[in-house]
Parts: sequence; C-alpha cells; structure tokens
Amino acid sequence: MVSKVEKNYAGYADKVTQVNHSLFVHYTDSLGQIAARTDERNCVTVLRSWIKYFNDRHMTLAIKGDNPGDSIRIRALFSNAETQPISRDQFMRYLDTQKDKLDSLEGIWQNEDDAYQIAFIRDRKKKGQEFVGIILRADSVFWLPGQVKARVSKHGTTYRMRYFYNKYHDTITPILALARHTLNAGVAGIWRKVYPGDNSGEVSRGHYYDPFFRTLDEQTCLLVMPSFSLLAKPLIDSLIEKNRAVISQIRHLIVDLRNNTGGSVLCFQKLLPYLYTNPIITKGQSVMATEDNINDLYSITDYPNISDSMETIFKNELKELQANKGGMYKLWKDDTLTMPTVLPYPKTISFIVNESSASAAEILLLKAKQSKKVKLYGRHSMGAIDYLDVASTTMPCQLYTLRYATSRTNRLPEEPLDNKGIVPDVEIPDNVVDWVEFVRTK
Repeated sequence: MVSKVEKNYAGYADKVTQVNHSLFVHYTDSLGQIAARTDERNCVTVLRSWIKYFNDRHMTLAIKGDNPGDSIRIRALFSNAETQPISRDQFMRYLDTQKDKLDSLEGIWQNEDDAYQIAFIRDRKKKGQEFVGIILRADSVFWLPGQVKARVSKHGTTYRMRYFYNKYHDTITPILALARHTLNAGVAGIWRKVYPGDNSGEVSRGHYYDPFFRTLDEQTCLLVMPSFSLLAKPLIDSLIEKNRAVISQIRHLIVDLRNNTGGSVLCFQKLLPYLYTNPIITKGQSVMATEDNINDLYSITDYPNISDSMETIFKNELKELQANKGGMYKLWKDDTLTMPTVLPYPKTISFIVNESSASAAEILLLKAKQSKKVKLYGRHSMGAIDYLDVASTTMPCQLYTLRYATSRTNRLPEEPLDNKGIVPDVEIPDNVVDWVEFVRTK
C-alpha cells in the first residue's frame, strides 16, 4: 500500500512535505512494525489507519469477498463488532406491547434492495433520546444478525445519525430524514418501515440513485439528482429532455443535490444551458501519469452510456498520457465555456446541498456559482474535489481493493476545498425538516 500510494497518488507531494516528512516516515514505520506482527483480523485496522493520514475522501479500502473462502475470512475480520443480540419474535413482542409509547423511529426497517433488515429500538442504557439499529437479517458475511449497524439521536423532532456502518464496517454519518414510514439516510440508502406498518401504501420512490422531476406549483419545479454515476446519465438526460417545455417556461427551478457523492461530469451537461448567464470558467486537472494509473484507470475506455465521440476523446487522452509518462501532466487545461444565448427561463435556479454532496456534484456547484441566476441553499458540501479520478488496485492478499485519486485540480494550492467544502449562500436551519419547501417559499 505504501509503495503504491507513494508512486501513484496525485496528492502525495502535497500531503507529504519537507515539514512533515520525518513525522510521516515515523508514522509509517510504526504501523509497519504493527503490521508485521498482526493477524488478518486486525490488518484492516492498520491499513485504514495509514490511509487516514492523507485525509482524502477519495482514498479508501474496499473488501472484495468474491473469492472462494473469503466469507470465512470476512466474518473473522468483523467478529469483534459491537453486538446487541435480539430475536425478531422478541422485538415484535416489544413493539406490540409498547405500541402506544413507541417513537416513530422504533420498528423493523428494510432497505430498498431487501439486503438488510434492522431493528431500531430505544437504547435504555444511554442518556437522552438515543436509538440503536441492530441487524435482524443480512448477508451473513459482512454483517451478521445481532451486530449494531447504526445509532441515531433525537433532538426535539429532528433525528441525527450519530454513526452508520457501511458494508465494509466503515463509519459514515449521513444526513437523516424521517417521513412517516420512509427513512432517507442519504448515501446509506432509503429504508422502509415494514413493522409496525400502516395501510397508506407509502413506499420509497424507487432506487436511491434514480433522478426524478416534479412540478411543485405554477412557478416552481424540482429536479432531484441523487447520483452522477454513468449508469444514471441516460436517466438524467431523458428526464431533462422530457420536461424541457416545463423547465423552459418556469420561473424557479430547484435542483436537489443532497447526498450526491459524484460520478461523472457528463451527467449534468444538459443542465448547463439553463443556468448559463456568462462564460463559465473551469480549472483544469493534472494527472499523475504513471504506468499503474494508466493501466488501472485511463486504459479503460469501455464506459457505459457514453457517446462514440466521448469514447474517442478518452482514447486520445490515453495516447497523450502514454506519451508523457513519468510524473504530473496537465492533461486537462483551464477551460472557458461560452454559449450562444442566455435562456430567459428559469429566472432563478436554487441548488440544495448538504455534507454528502461531493466530487462531481461539487464540480457542478463551482460552475453554477458563476451564474447570476443561481443561489445555493443548505449546508456546506463534503469537500472531495481537489484530488479526483479514482483508480482501483487489488492488494496482494486479494481480499482488499485500494482506491486513490490519480488527478489533481489546477486550483491548488491557491483554492483548496478538500474537507472544507463549498459554503451555501443561505444556510438552512437545523429545525427545518422540509428543505425543498423552505427553498420554494424563499
């Protein structure tokens, strides 16, 4: 891992400097000594500890688990996870006998792909309003029944996720929104309460990554884009095209980017003409043009949902990198986007963002902020935008996949945004539940 990152990570020279080099070497050597005598169960902790030094949201360690025998190894990795064993029958009896005293969060919740069921129950051992989410049903590899997957605290009528463990038992703290029997946990997905339920027929609106469009009133429409994955590109493109007549005549367009952790900048291209008022300046990026990075990322040109012309551009960029191997290369120059006309409508475009809006979503925000039509609402974005274009490489043990950024924005060092994020024009107060309605009525 040390060798791979030293050679290929685009942020290495920025993060390991003359000032901190001795400290970094000492830190690395100390972890190396621990790694030399640790077992596999604790290996993941050592690896993640080293990664944290770089404080980069685009550097992660994933666990593959697709080889024979991996299931046993993965269960062993997380055998020391916090547990609060509870049986389904026991929990349902509690729900039935305490139904008049239950909090709205208490119950059995199921995620949208039916991979998990969680029992959320009030934690009587903790002070205040705190709830623990315990696995009732899972894949029995990464997660086992009885393991604690989440904790939520309640402040007045507002719920806050204290922590949520993802598939790899990494800690995340997504924004939480509870509306009747639907729980939107942002990057942790949408959950539906399956017991106790009601007869309203309320279900989540579909897959978490699906965009959707809605007219809110005569003057306002809403475009929600939860992801910029290339898989979502044709959905976003067709949605904007299908509603072109409405968008082109509406006074106010609200664009909801909450929990959009990024993907490809190709996903929002059709939105740019609507927000354009003056030339949009975009800083370019430099690529760490090493053999590993070229092979692991830039040689891949069979991306889904891209045009032939875009694939040709990717192939030409590959040739350019291959001709300039050896260090940082300015592959993408600074750019100024000029359009032939300024569309009269929408008159106003409001972007809603939060701490889970990241990467390509933040690139869109930097473009949008240059428009006279645009105002940002919500909370500051994640701050995962200085080092981009993530390559993946399998570790020697075959169980782990290391991911790290291969490109660096030309905004640096003057305009760093990592771990700071983009500040909104209007911060939405903590006591506001319906952010869309807050923006609509402003």
